[in-house]
Amino acid sequence: MDWSKAKNVLIVAFIITNIFLVYNIQKDAFNRGDLQLINDARIKNVENYLEDSGLQLDIDIPREIVSLPRLMVKYKVFEPKELAEEFLGEDYETLENNVFTSEAKMVQSISNKKFVYKNLMNEAGCYPLDEEGAIEISNQFLKKHRLMQADLELQQIYFGVIEDFGDIPLYKLVYNQTYKNKFLAESYVHVYVRHKEIVGIEAMLLEFERTYGDKKKVIPATEALLRKMNDIIKDNQEYKDIIITNMEIGHYFNPTDSNLNFTTWDTVESGTTSPSWKIVLSNGKTYYVEAEKN
Repeated sequence: MDWSKAKNVLIVAFIITNIFLVYNIQKDAFNRGDLQLINDARIKNVENYLEDSGLQLDIDIPREIVSLPRLMVKYKVFEPKELAEEFLGEDYETLENNVFTSEAKMVQSISNKKFVYKNLMNEAGCYPLDEEGAIEISNQFLKKHRLMQADLELQQIYFGVIEDFGDIPLYKLVYNQTYKNKFLAESYVHVYVRHKEIVGIEAMLLEFERTYGDKKKVIPATEALLRKMNDIIKDNQEYKDIIITNMEIGHYFNPTDSNLNFTTWDTVESGTTSPSWKIVLSNGKTYYVEAEKN
């Protein structure tokens, strides 16, 4: 037997087998949408550059590059009179611009896609409240008024003074929608809790209709950060520290997209999401970076 030829055949077979295995591993990873392609050196270089530029990172930069489809979505409709009865009862006064009041409570429907509720009653007492208590009160209120959907997740909690609610600190709870464990934006429910009362709600929600087209490969998180870095720094010059606390990939519907044949948000009823990176700062500001790779 020609052992030299046999050895060469084995080497070639080994290489072919490895190529086949790598291909299948990558194919499976793409099918799962979780193929990791960003190496540690690239991550470290971007981290150093961001911090040298004035952006602090309180996160690990996501390493995964995934593929996501576009989604067809529409705004959830909030009928003005139904909102008034839901939050104010049957005895309410109708004002202009879809504003309804009852004693110190107010609800407003904005273009039937967004609503604001406020309870400006003077609270009878001052009750200490921790985060768990605020979450419990908020969740109960949302369930009572049929806003606690299965795709709604509590993602952020802030405590402090908010201008629209006076100079007494309160909790702001931020709920966001998801689609298959990825964020679906811009849709949200903001709940404001002071002591043991819900003093405000702002909500705008989307409804999923269907997927649109094939999955699209997205840009890496490092590229999204570098693209948005200057805008974030410019927009937060008044803050001593600019800290990124969360970053994730998901679906973002931009109703002012130039591809839409609409001129104002008021007229938009539905549209298509784009795969996008969401960047959240410690001060609550949120930025989106369109992530579809060209």
